[in-house]
Amino acid sequence: MISDRRTVSKQDTSSPMPANKNDSCSQIVGRKQRYELVDLQQDARPLLIFTNRKSGAQDGASLRRRLYILLNPIQVFELSPKQGPEVGLALFHQVPHFRVLVCGGDGTVGWVLDAIDKQNYESPPPVAILPIGTGNDLARVLSWGGGLSAVERKGGLCMVLRDIEHAAVTMLDRWRVTITRRQPNEMQNPDISVKFMNNYLGIGCDAKVALDIHMLREESPEKFYNQFLNKMLYAKEGAKDIMDRTCADLPWKVRLEVDGVDIEVPEDSQGILITNIGSYMGGVDLWQNEEEHNDDFDPQSMHDKVLEVVSICGTWHLGKLQVGLSRARRLAQGQLIRIRTFVSSFPVQIDGEPWIQQPCSLEIAHHGQAFMLKRAAEEPLGHAAAIMAEVLENAVCRGVINAAQKRALLQEMALRLS
Repeated sequence: MISDRRTVSKQDTSSPMPANKNDSCSQIVGRKQRYELVDLQQDARPLLIFTNRKSGAQDGASLRRRLYILLNPIQVFELSPKQGPEVGLALFHQVPHFRVLVCGGDGTVGWVLDAIDKQNYESPPPVAILPIGTGNDLARVLSWGGGLSAVERKGGLCMVLRDIEHAAVTMLDRWRVTITRRQPNEMQNPDISVKFMNNYLGIGCDAKVALDIHMLREESPEKFYNQFLNKMLYAKEGAKDIMDRTCADLPWKVRLEVDGVDIEVPEDSQGILITNIGSYMGGVDLWQNEEEHNDDFDPQSMHDKVLEVVSICGTWHLGKLQVGLSRARRLAQGQLIRIRTFVSSFPVQIDGEPWIQQPCSLEIAHHGQAFMLKRAAEEPLGHAAAIMAEVLENAVCRGVINAAQKRALLQEMALRLS
């Protein structure tokens, strides 16, 4: 059981299990004790939990206290600028089969996925999400809900922990965003930085709204205490941008290329969005798989190694998208996206994390795939996916297949069951 408090032992006399007192124990930042996982059964699958108190309505602190009651406290790590996910992953580095629960928003999930990626696991741990951010778009497409209130309505934390045990493993494409900025002196090497994308990348008006909200959150974090009010603040900032029309000249200041082909940006566009998943800005389906379209594009999938490109006509258009009164304009699909910005700087956001970008070239290419946990649906297909994932886990535990074979089978299963 993931709630078994005996899965972790502590170096003191009150520990329920003897701790292995050697130099290989993991030091936990900010705590005096050393901890180590010992005496785990071969098929044990403990749960490692990360919380972020700054996410969304800042529910992380109270959530962590509730998790301390349900689980062994050492399984729960609070993320901060001084303690990243690497600390918790180091404690679990000798556990062959464990799962991860991220309590936070899309930015927090990306932070944890980046850390898992750097560990070079042969078979990375699958990740579930307890949504406490503002948009929670990745949590939505994985059926974990759009916020903490939705989780409470479905049975609360205890039900989430039970659902994690029976969740289906699926794949999520991850994308590398290489940002190249030429130096004024052509003799100097270009300034190159790399970021990673899971959900979407936006340039233009949507990133401008995200940037305004980010700056407001930094100045007045006390205003962001409720998910609904957070969305109202987004709407307020969007309304300001309707009057400003900051990005009205976007089509003349960017060049878009998809798989080597130049794509014309419509003249009324104020934003370009590159999407990997079917949820944006708290549940908007930009690609609209379920609708009829007069084009030859394929349906969107988060594990087909293909991205979708759409344009939007301003923040007023974003508002209409949220209430289902309009559609985004579908421009292209492809595996390699290049965007070049000219002359002036533009707001850019990746998975809701915004910044102002000076003129540069952005290249988006496939980086790899992450194992994610999706809440098993009630229909037979959902249960089948969860059962098959369980069978593969047991097969690895018993030595029937190895971790690499399990990874390949899970990838194929995700594609066929999507």
